[in-house]
Amino acid sequence: MAQTIWIHKLADAKKVEADGMDYICEHLFQGLTQAGKLTKAKGWNPLQNASAKDGTTYRALFCDSCEKNYTMAT
Repeated sequence: MAQTIWIHKLADAKKVEADGMDYICEHLFQGLTQAGKLTKAKGWNPLQNASAKDGTTYRALFCDSCEKNYTMAT
């Protein structure tokens, strides 16, 4: 069974910190909220075409855990 991966849209100013990605996973978002900046400490996995159930694709940055779950589900 696939696990839901929550993603958050980044403000334009933060996209530079995320290697140009438009969205980040919940875990990286929590770190961003706590530290005020993105950190590569928990993994750094940019996906150019992360797809949703409805077929919509996103440029998203996932931590190692979310990337592993996403890869297993696709």
